Amino acid sequence: MSGKDYPEAYLNGFQDFYYERYRVVEGVLIPRPDTELLVEAALMLCGALDSGVGDVLKVKPQIASREIAIADLCTGTGCVGISSANALIRSGRSCSLTLVDVSDAAIKCCTENLSVCKAQARVIKADILREIPSSGRFDIIMSNPPYITDEEMDELPLSVRYEPELALRGGSDGLVFYHRLCQLGKELLNPGGALAVEHGYLQQDQVMDIFRQNGYSDVTGLKDFGGNPRVVTGIYRGEGNA
Repeated sequence: MSGKDYPEAYLNGFQDFYYERYRVVEGVLIPRPDTELLVEAALMLCGALDSGVGDVLKVKPQIASREIAIADLCTGTGCVGISSANALIRSGRSCSLTLVDVSDAAIKCCTENLSVCKAQARVIKADILREIPSSGRFDIIMSNPPYITDEEMDELPLSVRYEPELALRGGSDGLVFYHRLCQLGKELLNPGGALAVEHGYLQQDQVMDIFRQNGYSDVTGLKDFGGNPRVVTGIYRGEGNA
């Protein structure tokens, strides 16, 4: 398939993201520079970002462990989890990584991208809206979930419509995954663990409210380098300890 609006990353078969180059195929969301803020937020939560600038400096280091367990839910290419794990390892931490997606194309793609991963990693196929994807416990859960509203789906540029609807559509209000991610965080995070998510530029206040309603503390909203609200982080300390 080709055309003037056809994504270059699909033509090339790769996309650069943070410090790695990732395999990209049709049927998998293309990594975007704005999502690198999600990686930096996770590093900041671990006190492992030495040269952060902008809004990420609002995130307070919370996780002191030298051995960090990360889950990347709705992983796609695996770029968020792999780049975070690699950066933690470069900083002197050790890291284990769990990558989860429901899409067969994403599972195949992120498995191939483990070739650039420096951490011990596993890939799990699971529908996080309907099941708990792991029996493990994590220090950080990260996700760039589908968050485009049904109305916005009809207005997307043609270049974006080549990307999988499964990785884009987030329900009538675009927020269905955030409720579920907060629930999963309460099930899977170690005490004092962090949830960090990307969201649409009009959704930050609503996502922060969802975090707070689910008992997360230190809820922080971050703007990307374009000045758009992009990432929310929060800490889950357990029931009654928000």
